[in-house]
Amino acid sequence: MIVLILATVASVALETVPLLWQHYQDWFVMFEVVSLAIFTVEYLARVWVSVERDNGGTVAPWRSRLHYMVSPLALVDLAAILPFYLIAGADLRFLRIFRLLRLLKLVRYSPGLASLGRVVYAERRALLAAFIVMMGLLFFASSAMYFVERSIQPDVFGSIPQALWWALATFTTVGYGDVVPITPYGKMVGGVVMIFGLAFYALPIGIIASGFSDEVHRREFVVPTGVIAEISLFRGLSKETVADIAARLRTLMITPGTVVTQRRDEGNGLYFVMSGEISVFYHQRSIQLGPGDFFGETGLISENGRQPACIARSKCRLLWLEHPDLHMLMTLNPQLIGNIRGQAEKRLTDFVDDGLISPKDGTAMLSVLSLMMPDPLSGAGGDPTLEI
Repeated sequence: MIVLILATVASVALETVPLLWQHYQDWFVMFEVVSLAIFTVEYLARVWVSVERDNGGTVAPWRSRLHYMVSPLALVDLAAILPFYLIAGADLRFLRIFRLLRLLKLVRYSPGLASLGRVVYAERRALLAAFIVMMGLLFFASSAMYFVERSIQPDVFGSIPQALWWALATFTTVGYGDVVPITPYGKMVGGVVMIFGLAFYALPIGIIASGFSDEVHRREFVVPTGVIAEISLFRGLSKETVADIAARLRTLMITPGTVVTQRRDEGNGLYFVMSGEISVFYHQRSIQLGPGDFFGETGLISENGRQPACIARSKCRLLWLEHPDLHMLMTLNPQLIGNIRGQAEKRLTDFVDDGLISPKDGTAMLSVLSLMMPDPLSGAGGDPTLEI
């Protein structure tokens, strides 16, 4: 698929050569038709199997597929094919701009691009703050240049919006030279803008570089399969399954005071504590977790799919099994369902015994547990009141 995407982009470029288009127009059209058919089949197949990502079959298939169709990656896939069906028969060269959208599909197949996307999302607040600062400097510089140069060069500095072009070219150190200050005060303002431009336009680059370095560092941490096999939730699983789980786990380094999950979060997956201490706040009470413990299963069995707030009390190293990977592994390994079910039942029983939840709430959550995670041996849910 990566080769096909790059080939379609190369085709867009080669079609702009008049001689090539004149001699090989039919080949270009044939290649576009074949690639469009492949992308269409891929999109329809992804929509059809997207129902398998939902847990326990409790969500209606049409609702599950609709939810997938409005996800970002699915919208990119749709944008890569839909324009060609909406304006069928149009000049193929007219559709070049839509074909370039297929480059966005590389995010699905490239782990590097996916990591970069996670970095941008994780650093979105810092990037937004840097963007606001840069926009403020742009308007300040253009306003200053407007006041000192408008009488001398009214054609290029006659308004602040006109001066914005000069400010942008100067801040980014591009310096086209088409618009330059000629007065002493204007040159002074220009010099200050150049200095601040070097400092502030490097901020986003530094933020992304730092975040990408942290992401790569987390990915480089190799989780030994022996460590995974010792986790109570994974005991008894085959070596192949443990190796698959180890490959899917992500390492998180958490500083004290970090909120790992919030009460409004849904479907975060499972977290395993390798070192440090985590405080889980449930019904206004705090539960302490340490190395060897895990959390996140409450999001699988609560009626609203949510879980308690979890906060790091010290520097922690966590292993994170994301929501889609967790459900995929549960689908392929019934024994894992049994392990999670047993651990969840034990934890709910402890909650009732400790007075953290009422027997009525515990019974309700066990009922949900029996529906979401039926007994893998019998294929049916157990008695939700047994442990209570």
